[in-house]
Amino acid sequence: MTSVPGEPCELEDCVVVGAGAAGFLAALFAGREGARPLLLESRAKPGAKIRISGGGRCNVLPSVATLDDFQTSGSRNALRNLFSTWPLERVREFFERELGLALYVEPETGKLFPRSDDAGEVLERLLAAARDAGARLQCDWRLGRLEPVAPLERRETGLASDGARFVLVADDGRELLARRVILATGGASVPKTGSDGRGFEIARELGHTLVPTHPALVPLFSADPRFAELAGIALRVRLRAVRAGAESRVLEEREDALLFTHKGFSGPVVLDLSRHVTAPDARGVKLVAHWLGERRADYDELLRSGGKKTVGGVLREELPRRLVALLCARAAVDPEARTSELSRDKRFALVRELVDCELPISGDDGYRSAEVTAGGVALDELVTKTLESRRAPGLYCCGEIVDVTGRIGGFNFLWAWVSGRLAGISAARSL
Repeated sequence: MTSVPGEPCELEDCVVVGAGAAGFLAALFAGREGARPLLLESRAKPGAKIRISGGGRCNVLPSVATLDDFQTSGSRNALRNLFSTWPLERVREFFERELGLALYVEPETGKLFPRSDDAGEVLERLLAAARDAGARLQCDWRLGRLEPVAPLERRETGLASDGARFVLVADDGRELLARRVILATGGASVPKTGSDGRGFEIARELGHTLVPTHPALVPLFSADPRFAELAGIALRVRLRAVRAGAESRVLEEREDALLFTHKGFSGPVVLDLSRHVTAPDARGVKLVAHWLGERRADYDELLRSGGKKTVGGVLREELPRRLVALLCARAAVDPEARTSELSRDKRFALVRELVDCELPISGDDGYRSAEVTAGGVALDELVTKTLESRRAPGLYCCGEIVDVTGRIGGFNFLWAWVSGRLAGISAARSL
């Protein structure tokens, strides 16, 4: 399948680098289009991120998706066109009908999981379908270099008639020749799964401009140790990413659960907005919370009408006790004071903590626990209809290596499935 150092290279129709979500779909659909794809994986086993996703359950897809669920520095129209190549309902049909994977919607989140709640089943069915399509899997093959074969070199070596365009060289010196290559190497998030960022370096070496990469969907650290004392509390909040300055503006606003941790903040709403404070241009960006409470109360009205009730007593009907204590401390308000005794300034200070509370962020947990990498190969450097590189003809990019990032909840899998399929079909049809 692959040559050992010093032996002649074998020529492959289509080599897919990376046996993750995007790579499996690329290999599967390239095979269905008549190519005989070779799927390379740097680890001993494929699909590491699939196996650990969703706590081992694998959140295969969201049940509903719109363009607003995805972020790119490129053209929104291009992104819309990419998703239109395989709408969500068709992707779901592929998993349920073609792979025979029964799915169910988790009511409280809208996420789609396999009925078995077993990520291993998802991986097994993908692997079987790829093999049925003629794809071959080679593990323990880490790509060290990817080099275009120049036209003159192709003529001199007799490879022109075969259409070889790339030489792939493994870390251990093994080599391959390929007519088409699909980069599905993932990003830099959760490096223990094999996503070490090498794909970005390879794309750059081939002439691509990279949108600066950074961790996304990542837990955040608190600059105020008092928030660590709230660890374990989860509640629904409305969270805004705001860029401060002469003209303060809201970058994004979402409503979902926030979880206090021993280090700071996590939960779906924090993960979704984390990319704004981890980005290279995050200077002046802050996260601001509105603590919604049990009844979504008007806090100003609640405090003004509290009468002889204590401030803490009124607020504890809406919010967890420990959170109430911290917010009162930040506003310099005695929680045992009667609401009727609150001065106007004190009441306003407390209301600001309740509806406009800036989370004190000191950093993030990095790629170690980030669910995805934001940034990557610029979308406008790929042909939208095929995902072929404009910089290196014959090269295709899909999945996390491309500058497209989804929210938490199966959206990044959706991008991987859609882009992997398109890259595989396109690469095979171009042979």
